[in-house]
Amino acid sequence: MVETLHSQVLQGNAIGDTPDRAITIHLPASYDRDPHRRYPVVYLLHGATSDPKEWLDGSYQGMDLGADLDRVADAAEYIVVMPLANNRFGGSFYVNSAAFGQWEDFVAKELVHYIDARFRTLPTRESRGLAGQSMGGFGALYLAGRHPDTFGHVYAMSPCCLGFVGDLAMESERWRQEPRGWLRAMTIAFASGYDRDVSTDASLLPFVAGTDGRMQEVAAVTKVWRSYMPLDRLMRDPSPYRRLCSIGLDAGLQDQIPSVTLGATAFSRELDRVGIAHTFETFTGTHTDHTRERFETSLIPFFARVLATPGRPGACGDDE
Repeated sequence: MVETLHSQVLQGNAIGDTPDRAITIHLPASYDRDPHRRYPVVYLLHGATSDPKEWLDGSYQGMDLGADLDRVADAAEYIVVMPLANNRFGGSFYVNSAAFGQWEDFVAKELVHYIDARFRTLPTRESRGLAGQSMGGFGALYLAGRHPDTFGHVYAMSPCCLGFVGDLAMESERWRQEPRGWLRAMTIAFASGYDRDVSTDASLLPFVAGTDGRMQEVAAVTKVWRSYMPLDRLMRDPSPYRRLCSIGLDAGLQDQIPSVTLGATAFSRELDRVGIAHTFETFTGTHTDHTRERFETSLIPFFARVLATPGRPGACGDDE
């Protein structure tokens, strides 16, 4: 089903984006048959320029996410909620943005409240998960680290933009070019607090070429970017991630965006360094060519497993 949520926190955004957001919801097969049962919920975040309906109608690699979810019913049934987060720049990055609106508040507060009030959920963090692909993978790790009291589980598929590595490192030629595509959307999303027209100003980049042609760091801008990037957040303070019940992520070894695999690997290594249990898988494939397979063999079973026995409140993380 698809419902429309009129968002209070997205109203008045600088780019004039509609606050009426389509929310695609998949209910378990037993939902109508068992009117007294309550269910865990997974919030699934799409990538830049994508749309949740692609995962359901067969138009994306033949995916039928609803049928895939129904097949794990014997393990654990859960509600899946997919907000449409596109805008005219390609995506919101799920952060509170001066340009795009309060997307962090929308997902972590407004949407969760709406779903808990509208459907028979188990309204505890142990029974809530976050997942996403690419930009959505970034959003899942960012929001889980910001709201461990709301979400207990997270899985990031080929998460982008976790840190200044690969094509996002200062030495990358990418910074010598006009930002476009997902990088332009990220630049604008991260421009919180700047008093200028962020939809057109390219001076908000963290690295610029100096008079000698060498790339230089713009410290004030990199500070803002690092405040969003999950790898930097984890390195500064691992305690929010330590509070999560489970963490999973993956990346393709042939991903066309080098910062995806390098960032996910660095994130996993940092979790290992600080002693936080998690799963990390690499697979033979590019950024999107194995999306259907990853949903079917990794993401869906991951949540079927971790949500099967939600346990008592506070039964994971530092609350043990």
